[in-house]
Amino acid sequence: MQININFLTQIGNNDVTTEQAWYIGQRAESLTVVYLTRRSDLIVTPQPKGYGLSFLVEISKLGSHSGRIFGIQIQATVNNTIVIENENKTLEIKQDLPSTDLISELPFPVCLFFWTLNNDQAYYKWVLEPIIETPNYPRLLFNQNQVFKRLSNEEIEKIVSIVNNWYDSRLT
Repeated sequence: MQININFLTQIGNNDVTTEQAWYIGQRAESLTVVYLTRRSDLIVTPQPKGYGLSFLVEISKLGSHSGRIFGIQIQATVNNTIVIENENKTLEIKQDLPSTDLISELPFPVCLFFWTLNNDQAYYKWVLEPIIETPNYPRLLFNQNQVFKRLSNEEIEKIVSIVNNWYDSRLT
C-alpha cells in the first residue's frame, strides 16, 4: 500500500498548506456535503475559520434537533496522487494532517475526511473516536494512527451508528 502526496490542502477553517487552485477546497467541501446529505437525518453546518472543524453534523431524530453532534475536518489532494488501497479498503497516509490542538479538547466525536480529487474518492478516520469500554462509561479516544477507511454510504451509516451508540451510552 502506497500513497504519494505532492499537493495537500487543509480545507475549511484550516490554512492551505501549498498553493493550489481556489476551487480545491470548495470542491472537497461540496463533495462532503453531498455525501453526508444523502441521509435525511443529518444536518450539516459549515464552521467559521479558526474553529478547528470544517463542519458540525447533527443527527436529527424524527426531523427535530437532537443535540447529537460530531465534527468533520476536511483535507484534500489533487493530481500527482497515487493511492493504493489494501484488500480492506484502507490506506495509511504518511503526511502532516491538520493540527489537533483544539480538536483534542472538544466534547464530541470528530472525523477527518481525506479527499483524493483526481477521482472524487474520500477516506476517513476518527480523530476523536467515540469509545464505549463499559456501560455508562463512554469516552473519546484521541486517535493518532494514520490508517484511513474508504468513505461510502455504508461507512457513513457506521459513523452515525457509532455516534448514536456513544450518545445512548451517556444516557444510561
